[in-house]
Formats: sequence, C-alpha cells, structure tokens
Amino acid sequence: MSEITKLTQEEMDVVIYDSRVGDLETLQEIFDLEKLITPKTLTIIKDDITLSTPLHMAAANGHLPVVKYLISLLEKDDVKQLLEAKNENGNTALHWASYNGHLEVVEYLVEEVNADPFIKNNSGHDCIYEAESGGQTEVENWYLKKFTPEDAFDVQENEAEGTTKITYQPGKESKLADDQARDAVFKSKLDNTSTEGDSLEQKTQALNIDEQ
Repeated sequence: MSEITKLTQEEMDVVIYDSRVGDLETLQEIFDLEKLITPKTLTIIKDDITLSTPLHMAAANGHLPVVKYLISLLEKDDVKQLLEAKNENGNTALHWASYNGHLEVVEYLVEEVNADPFIKNNSGHDCIYEAESGGQTEVENWYLKKFTPEDAFDVQENEAEGTTKITYQPGKESKLADDQARDAVFKSKLDNTSTEGDSLEQKTQALNIDEQ
C-alpha cells in the first residue's frame, strides 16, 4: 500500500487546479513521470474551504480523460472513497457532473466505476434530481431509462424538435418518481431564505476560470 505524501494546501491546490482546467499532461508529470505525489494522496486532496476534490473539478467541467486518469491511479477501495467524497454541501463529483450535463462523465462514473447516483446531498437531493434541477434533460433521461423499469414510463421522440420526453405510466410510478414528487412539494414550501444544496454560484465555481 502506497503512503500518503504530505502536502501543503498550496500544493493540493495545484492538483485541484490542473484537474479543473483538464491539464492531463501536467497531472501525469506529477503522478507518473516525476512521482512527486503518491496516487493514494488523491484521497486526501481537497479545497480547504469548499472541500471539493480534484475529481469534483474534473467531473464538473466534463474533463473525461482527467476523470479516467485520476480513477486509474487508485486501488478499488480508494476509488470508492473518492467517488463518495462530498463537498461542503454534501455533493459528490457525480452530483456536479449531473448538474452541469456532462453525460459521458456520468455514464463512465456510473457504469464503469459504480458511482452511486442515489447518494443524497445536504438538501436530500440525489444526482437525478440535480440533473433535473440543472435543466440537463439528456442526463436526466439517461438516468430514468437506466434505473426505472421499462414498463413504468413512455418515451416520446420528437424528431422535428430534436427532443425526448419521458412520461410515467399511470399507476406505475417508480420510487424515483415518488421521491422527486415529494422533493418538489417540499421545495415549494421553502421560504425565500432557504438554500438548496450548492447555490448556482457555488455549483459553477469550477467554471469560467478566466472570470475569477
């Protein structure tokens, strides 16, 4: 088992930044060529304020090659730990990939490395809810097709508009649909001072780096 390299927060921030901008070459230099950091160290690298990990940043920005590379560095148990790591608002890397609509990243994390889309953030929302909240219809539809019994919904393709609409069959709503309905009712009752997981500003903090 490899040891964890002791890093300053500034050194951690370098790895977080490279993951955020998708700089795979530099990350490979750090971990493979110069071996400045042991792979297991990834399990403890996070922003000291937001608690976001390099995987959060890569997933949030849709950098699939970086996501795959970071995962490839770790042993199975460490991969699970990184996938389940939450930021200050309880969101995993998969929450962010879902909210920002990065379908390829979502598919890889769920199908290839068994990321759990049903983990709830601090507001009680899973990744499917976040995809819907972010208006990411393609990701939401993918989740629903994958995790809902086939006879529980109807898929309607509109070729003219290039859209897909999913509706549930009466009396066959899945647990997911029920949970989303309860969440929607709960959300409508919140007052204007309440928050819902990461705010829009927080969820997009990993984006538009030139503006920060």
